[in-house]
Amino acid sequence: MSMLEELWLGGLDYQGRPVKKGCAMERKMCLYARNAEKMKGMLTGPQAEQYEKTIDAFNDVLGQSEIEAYEFGFTLAVRLMMDVMQTMELPSIDDV
Repeated sequence: MSMLEELWLGGLDYQGRPVKKGCAMERKMCLYARNAEKMKGMLTGPQAEQYEKTIDAFNDVLGQSEIEAYEFGFTLAVRLMMDVMQTMELPSIDDV
């Protein structure tokens, strides 16, 4: 299957990639989860609800920024590829 087919069919899932055990990302994720649970336990009902709404809003912003970064990177890669291809000397049909 080509990369374009994988992209089209959703076979490339950046979010679903495994995180290596013991890496910095895993340690930060564990720290975040522990601290979030501790903080939530210290809050009253309305405070905990507001905290959840804040976390949800932050996750939405983070997700949107990842999408925008992907779009920017993809656009940049295509522009670079177009520049490279424009400078290439391709044989004409007469040369074949």
